[in-house]
Amino acid sequence: MKISIEFCTMWSYLPKAVRLTEELVNNFKTQIESITVIPSGGGKFEVDVDGTLIFSKKELDRFPEDGEISTILEEKYQLKRIEE
Repeated sequence: MKISIEFCTMWSYLPKAVRLTEELVNNFKTQIESITVIPSGGGKFEVDVDGTLIFSKKELDRFPEDGEISTILEEKYQLKRIEE
């Protein structure tokens, strides 16, 4: 599974993208093939899995809540959170 997180640099969304990246790596470790963080513009904060958009701030007019993307990955892609 390849995940990309596209974020707006003009609005300084980088910290949110980094926190989400950390959450996903911590929760799913080796179940994720790669996570790509893509600087962008236009107020974007979008999460894509294998070419499919699973979250868009522009469409929903909000950022993902804590754990929301992890829950989507569990429910839609059958990933299992790895407990340490």
